Amino acid sequence: MGFCLNNLTHKLNLLFSAAGLAVLLIANPVLVTTAMADKTDYLPPKKMRVPKNNQITPERVKLGKTLFFDPRLSDSNQMSCATCHNPSFAWTDGLALSVGRNNKTMTRATPTILNVAYNRKFFWDGRARSLEEQAVGPIESAIEMNQKIEDLIAELKTIKGYSELFEKAYPGEGISKTTIGKALATFQRTIVSKFDASFDRWIAGDAKAISASAKRGFELFDGKVWVETEPDKGSMSFRRYFHRRKFS
Repeated sequence: MGFCLNNLTHKLNLLFSAAGLAVLLIANPVLVTTAMADKTDYLPPKKMRVPKNNQITPERVKLGKTLFFDPRLSDSNQMSCATCHNPSFAWTDGLALSVGRNNKTMTRATPTILNVAYNRKFFWDGRARSLEEQAVGPIESAIEMNQKIEDLIAELKTIKGYSELFEKAYPGEGISKTTIGKALATFQRTIVSKFDASFDRWIAGDAKAISASAKRGFELFDGKVWVETEPDKGSMSFRRYFHRRKFS
């Protein structure tokens, strides 16, 4: 579902699943407590924001993709970015809660990175303000990849292939925390949908694009179903609620 592929919670795998929402409506008839917002608030931004110092090039995409799927970015050499953001599972892991270092279950679900390039805030609690900043967060996190960035830089410098890739992507900038983050961010900016799902057509004005039950599901989603927080307007997640904020 183009815009709707965010893994919002283990209670709702697909945002407008008619069967799942029907169960919620029957079991929780008082969940909807706020009026539905103007659905045009959900229209995707017209333009992707790309930093001037990190414009998308084939060389940067190639480097970022190589890093994204490389388990050597973790201290154990067993966990890559793709471990949690698996393209076979819509760039998530298909789990209710993420599994981190030493197979320990964490407190949050893995969000999809599909269309993440349109966001203005990153992570479930919105603490990162750029994709470049977000990209290196899991690498250094003690409960995720647990890799000391200085150790990673030293390791990458010993790999001839990486030295060449970094030089082609970022001439003269070398291998650093900054260029690692920039490369990973560039690759993620290529993971976008066509925005032609039924929900996308509905918010664009096609009243018949989704079913009546899906429309009721939208009312649930847009209301105070599980959380209360301010919308992050102006990005692909401006109506994505940081539903696990209580763990922050």
